[in-house]
Amino acid sequence: MSLIKYNDQNITEIKQQDIPEIIPIIPLRNAVVFPGIILPIFVGRIESIKLIEEYGKPGSLVGVFTQKNPEDEKVNNEGLYKIGSLAEIHRVIPMGEGGFQVFLQGVQKIELLEIVSSEPYLKGRIRPRYEIKNYTEEDIIEFQTYVIRYIENNPAIPDDVVGYIKKIKNPSALANQVIFFSNKTNEEKIEFLKIDSIKEKLEYTKKYLLDETQRLIMEREVREKVEQDAAKLQKEFYLRKQLETIKKELGETDIGDADELEKRILEKKLPENVKQAVEKEFKRYKRLIEGPHGGGLEASQIRNWIELILELPWNIEEEQNKLQEELSNIDIEKARKILDEDHEGLEEVKKRILEHLAVEKKTKSIKGPILCLVGPPGVGKTSLAKSIARCMNRPFVRASLGGVRDEAEIRGHRRTYVGAMPGKIISAMKKAESISPVFLLDEIDKLGISYQGDPAAALLEVLDPEQNHSFEDHYLGLPYDLSKVIFIATANTLDTIPAPLLDRMEIVHLSGYTLEEKIKIAKNHLIPKTREQYNLSEKEWILTDDALRKIIENYTREAGVRNLKRMIESIARKVTLKLEESKNQNIPIVVDENNLKEYLGKERFQKDIKENIGIPGVAIGLAWTPVGGDILYIEATKYPGKGNLKLSGRLGEVMKESAQLAFSYLRAHAKELNIANYLFTDYDFHIHVPSGAVPKDGPSAGVTILTALASLLTNTPVEENIAMTGEISLRGKILPVGGIKEKVLAAKAAGIETVLLPEKNRADFEEIPEEIRKGLNVEYYSNMMDLLRRTVPKAFRSKQTIYTEREGW
Repeated sequence: MSLIKYNDQNITEIKQQDIPEIIPIIPLRNAVVFPGIILPIFVGRIESIKLIEEYGKPGSLVGVFTQKNPEDEKVNNEGLYKIGSLAEIHRVIPMGEGGFQVFLQGVQKIELLEIVSSEPYLKGRIRPRYEIKNYTEEDIIEFQTYVIRYIENNPAIPDDVVGYIKKIKNPSALANQVIFFSNKTNEEKIEFLKIDSIKEKLEYTKKYLLDETQRLIMEREVREKVEQDAAKLQKEFYLRKQLETIKKELGETDIGDADELEKRILEKKLPENVKQAVEKEFKRYKRLIEGPHGGGLEASQIRNWIELILELPWNIEEEQNKLQEELSNIDIEKARKILDEDHEGLEEVKKRILEHLAVEKKTKSIKGPILCLVGPPGVGKTSLAKSIARCMNRPFVRASLGGVRDEAEIRGHRRTYVGAMPGKIISAMKKAESISPVFLLDEIDKLGISYQGDPAAALLEVLDPEQNHSFEDHYLGLPYDLSKVIFIATANTLDTIPAPLLDRMEIVHLSGYTLEEKIKIAKNHLIPKTREQYNLSEKEWILTDDALRKIIENYTREAGVRNLKRMIESIARKVTLKLEESKNQNIPIVVDENNLKEYLGKERFQKDIKENIGIPGVAIGLAWTPVGGDILYIEATKYPGKGNLKLSGRLGEVMKESAQLAFSYLRAHAKELNIANYLFTDYDFHIHVPSGAVPKDGPSAGVTILTALASLLTNTPVEENIAMTGEISLRGKILPVGGIKEKVLAAKAAGIETVLLPEKNRADFEEIPEEIRKGLNVEYYSNMMDLLRRTVPKAFRSKQTIYTEREGW
């Protein structure tokens, strides 16, 4: 066993027998000596002075241990840490005040077993603590890399130290150097000194180096960022001063802009409370631009706010007089003509707008209605709002609410935020330049909600006639009058609109167009606009009525006319190409039902036409879809089983419950319907609704499912020309449903002659235009038994003629 002594790169060996068992001890107050480290200490304690005087020759060995309590003058066995270093005295320098400066170098880690003497100085019995050399060459290289990276990021350590580090081959000595010069406490250094495994010492030191390196990198980044910001601010300051000097020389100072802004404030007629707020902010603005920094960001924010105030229309006497004059000049007949020119049908909406105009003209006052136009896509909700603005001779503004998830988009951001802006409401009013525009809130059913707030809740104040006279935008910070605005909202469905918001609007339903209405819209609006868009005259291109009818029935399936418009434009483009290719020789180009395929390709949809059923267990229902009405075949069958009911066709929960209701009702009233009871116990039943890829739901198929099951159980085919709709209940009642117009249109288009409707939907049917109702036989029912007498009359024969699988009738 050998003792290693570290002195820079000169490594000498001291034999173990040269280490005495009992050696003099120097207690240290605030230092820990590591093997390989040269450390100057001041010796001033009487006992330690005697030790140096007697034993302080260069080359002498002493034990160096750290005191647990630095304040202790007298130390004993318990007052010292047990781990220390055997140190060699290199040099002793007497000090004038009576002590010595002693240069020591640690040469070996030792353990203090006990203090054997305290007079004239401390002596103790020790034993050496040897380290376990369990590291590899790779460990040394990796450790050196950590140390070098730390040095490279520490500006206090010169770069040439890196070369010295690479020459050190003893990793334990390098680890001792790192921990000795670290900012760790004496207790932490003693704990490190206790570690005998060199590999463990390296891992401990690497963790310390990694933490310190990351701290140094972060400090450097922060320091660089601060320096960059300071340089940028200094640069801006000098540039601003130069700009200010140049502007003064040219006479183009912000002071001149402030004078112009003040002139605009004086000329603008504002409500008194608004005027006071603007004057107060303008004084702040003027103080800022006259200050040493020339205004800066805050001055710019104030100016933007003042300019918004000046550009907004305000409810002042001048605006009110202008509005009164407009009310006096309202022409009801002219408004009716404009509405009829722009839109086919939609009589309910047109009537509501004309009523409002008549009230305004009569009362000479205005209180804007809040309408919500609900209908499928493409029926003209947005264009109708534009027509309303045109017939009322008012500006039209629009705010799209689809996908809005932040309340600030409605109410604006507070001015304290950088980049703050007013919300959609105030921005649109600025654009309108009027206190009474027609304001379209488009796609109100598609508002979102997030952690940033609920925009639907922000609209409650906007759409409440009792509150919107003092709407307050966060950016504006002042009450703004919206009571003269005509708000029109549009939606495809009411399901996603919150109830409080729905309660503030007058709901107007826009159903799909009939075939004839679509043809009129195409001839009067779509084709003329397309001709104008593509510069095609009537002499160059003709689209026949039969071709239009075929496009509507076989190339589009929608409640509105959006896809119809696309198809007409597609034909127009192909016609334009043909005209160019033929050099306008073959004119006019006529597109009819026979050559339509050349322009639009194969037919995309097949018209729903009633099929010849003729078998028990099938009934025709009427369904509402987002693109109009449709007929629906409901099929039922039975097979040996245990009375179970199976459903298929991608049905929703409500439709499944309707099937269960129908099955339960028929089983409960089997006797009245002359149905054999064993059919419900010996057979399983399967109800299927075709078009299995299409989701289906809703209660309106209840009567159709009931009829299909009754037809199956009584072996009675349902008449081919009957279609029906209605919700059922366990009490035997038929309840009303929605979408009557669309369903009736689908029945008529499919060639159905008789439609069975709930009694409570009679008023809905009578509101349908006469040309649609013409030719249809409509029957109303409120009782399920009465409906079954009409659809499966054989079920009500005498008991002697009950139909059974075993005996027939």
